[in-house]
Amino acid sequence: MKEVLTAAVVLVGAVTSVLSGQPKPPGTIHTRQVFVAVTDRTGAPVLDLGPADFEITEAGVKREVARAGLAKSPMRIALVIDTSDGTSEAVSMIRKGLADFIDALPPQHEVMMASTGRQMRVRIPPTTDRKKLADAARGLFADGGATRLMDGLLEIDDRFMKNAEDRWPVFVIITGDGAESSSGGNEKKFNDWVRGLPARGIVAHGIVLKNKGQGMPEVVTSHMAQTTGGHYDVMNTSNSLPAKLAAVAGQLIRDFAGVQTKYAIAFHTDAADDGRVSIGVARQGVTLQLTNGRLR
Repeated sequence: MKEVLTAAVVLVGAVTSVLSGQPKPPGTIHTRQVFVAVTDRTGAPVLDLGPADFEITEAGVKREVARAGLAKSPMRIALVIDTSDGTSEAVSMIRKGLADFIDALPPQHEVMMASTGRQMRVRIPPTTDRKKLADAARGLFADGGATRLMDGLLEIDDRFMKNAEDRWPVFVIITGDGAESSSGGNEKKFNDWVRGLPARGIVAHGIVLKNKGQGMPEVVTSHMAQTTGGHYDVMNTSNSLPAKLAAVAGQLIRDFAGVQTKYAIAFHTDAADDGRVSIGVARQGVTLQLTNGRLR
């Protein structure tokens, strides 16, 4: 009979509230995901555990582990680009910055490109074809009007991220600080969605081009980056945008290298709200650390 050691890795207080997404109807079976770092007595990562080695309880109730493995999935990066009036004067630098970003990424990671001027438009779906991405970047143009950032992000997640379990979803947002034209009724839905991103392992990075002062796109981008632990930058001129985007690409590469020693553990639950979690492991002499998302 195997011995299961329960580690002191309980989600409480502020961390629990961050990981809580939109409440589910009572009794609905859904999947929840947590991220755990496991080390031995010397502090070295333990890399040979499987689903049968973990035991999970949520709010005192034992849960079935659906899957558990090292978080080595390639990234699926959604480049979300504001092509509204708020960035119309920066289009040429955005094109150059996107080219530098794409060139800097290792080949196994997928990238998609979408714009949010007037409406959300998928310029190119997720692909590893760097030539197609470079061509899409060169063909980017201003659409005018206001940005539909919130609606666009929700649509991208529904269409390209939610069912990509074999990918690490990442958002990279380049936006101005002008007007936002997303549906007003979606604001609560959007805020609930952002609060649930860390539990899904999603990270968002954002760069805001300042022009007219603090607008809703700036608030949205800052909120997503801060909630998920991503990089956030504000610029008063677009001249340094290529360097900033190359730096974001470098950060993604470092993040990817850093999370590959963590375990992504998914379990089935019927709880309406994400509750207090404890994790046990069938291995002597190890230490577990539960993290808020992949990065923290």
